[in-house]
Amino acid sequence: MITVNALVASTHVLVPSQSSYFALEGTDDLLETIEKIKSRPNPNLQLLGVVITMHDKRTTLARDIHAQIGEVFGERLFNTIITKSIRLEESPAYKESIFTFAPKSSGAMEYYSLSEEILSRV
Repeated sequence: MITVNALVASTHVLVPSQSSYFALEGTDDLLETIEKIKSRPNPNLQLLGVVITMHDKRTTLARDIHAQIGEVFGERLFNTIITKSIRLEESPAYKESIFTFAPKSSGAMEYYSLSEEILSRV
């Protein structure tokens, strides 16, 4: 119910997706929910895009799933990919954002790049 309320109150949806099989399957359910919300309570709801997160660029499976997501979403797939990073995993444990915990890390740079890409779409 919280998700539905959030979607009714939103203007845009940013969908994060891991580059894994089960995440790809779960995305279908979310897209169905978004379409239901658009059909009646919030016809102005827009899919801003999909961002790949927790991506392990070393695995063939992750690269294959990334390609599949690209085929499904096309230009809605953000160019920025958030890769797996120790610093990204550590920052919540220290109750800090990645920008204060490790501002020069690859994770911080990727999220900064994503924020620029989001701003260009809105």
